[in-house]
Amino acid sequence: MNNNNKVTSLGLLRGIAVLAVCFCHFGNPFSNGIVLPDLFEAFHEYGKYGVHIFFVISGFIIPFSLYKAKYELGDYFLFLYKRFLRLHPPYLIALLFTLLIAGASYYSKHLPNPETISTIFQSLFYIHAPGDNPVFWTLKVEAEYYMFIGLFFVLMTKFPRATLMLGIPILALLSLTVLTNYISLFSYITFFMIGTVGYLIYVKTTNNLYEYILLLSLIIFTYVFSELPATIVSSLTILVILTFRKTPSEILEFPGEISYSLYLIHFPIGVKLINILQRFVNPSFSILIFIGALIVCFFAGYVFWHFIEKPFARLSNNVKYGKAKTSFKNYSLKPD
Repeated sequence: MNNNNKVTSLGLLRGIAVLAVCFCHFGNPFSNGIVLPDLFEAFHEYGKYGVHIFFVISGFIIPFSLYKAKYELGDYFLFLYKRFLRLHPPYLIALLFTLLIAGASYYSKHLPNPETISTIFQSLFYIHAPGDNPVFWTLKVEAEYYMFIGLFFVLMTKFPRATLMLGIPILALLSLTVLTNYISLFSYITFFMIGTVGYLIYVKTTNNLYEYILLLSLIIFTYVFSELPATIVSSLTILVILTFRKTPSEILEFPGEISYSLYLIHFPIGVKLINILQRFVNPSFSILIFIGALIVCFFAGYVFWHFIEKPFARLSNNVKYGKAKTSFKNYSLKPD
C-alpha cells in the first residue's frame, strides 16, 4: 500500500493541463493570421484536451483523499460542503469579474449584453456558462462528479469487486445514452473512472491484475467511443500518476499550484487582451502577443490564487470529516 499523502505528479500534470487550455483559447485568435497559423490552429485544436487531464486527476485524487480521511457515508454532506467552500466562492468572484469585463466591453462597443438576470442566476449554479468565459462548463461536470463519487466511493469500499464488475461497465454504457443530455457528467464519466481505477491500483500494490484489466478496458472503450487525442491524453495522465515518484521543482509546480485560479480567469483577461492588441500591433508580432497574454494571465492568476482561492482553501481544510480527521492537502481542477 502506498502511504504517501502527496502524489507528486499531480502539480505537474495540473500545470500542463491549464497551459494546454490557455494555449487552446489564446491560439484561436491567431489561427487565421499570417504568422504560424498552423501552429496556433494546433494549439486551439489540441489544447482543449487539457480538460481531460483535469477529469482524470479528479477521478484519481478525490477517492484517494476520501480513502486517506477514512471517509464514510455519514460524511457525505460534509464532504460536499468542503468542496463547495473550496471551489464555489472563487468561482463566484471569477463570474463577477467576467461579467464586469464583458459588460464594460459591450457598453464601449454599444452592443447588447447577451447576459440577462436569468442567465446570471443560472450561472450561480453552473447551469449556464457565459459566452465570455465558456470554460465554466467544466465546473458543472466537476460538481456532478462530487455528488456522485461521495456515494460511489462507499460502494467501492464496502462491495469493491461487485461495484467494479457491475458499476463501471454500467456507467460506461450510460455514457452512450441520452442521459448525457441531462447529466453532463455521463459524457465524461469514463475519463473520471480511468482516474478512479488508477487510484485503486495506486493504493493496492499486489493482486491488482483485475484493476489493470479494467483500466485497459476503459482506455479501449474511450478509444472506440471517444476522440483519439482524448484517449491518448487520459492514458498518459494515469500512466504518469502511477509511475512518477520524483518531486518536481517549485518552478514546474507553480502553474499547477495556481491552476484553478488561472483556469477561472484566463479567458476574459487573455482573450480580451489579445483582441485589443491585435488592433494596434503588427500581425508579425503575433508570437509576442501570445506570450504576453500568457504572462499577464499568470500574474493575474497568482494574485487571484493568493488573495481569493488560497483563503477559501484554508477554510475548506479546516473542515474535518472521516475517522482520521486529517487535513490532507487537496489536488485537482483544482477540483480538490
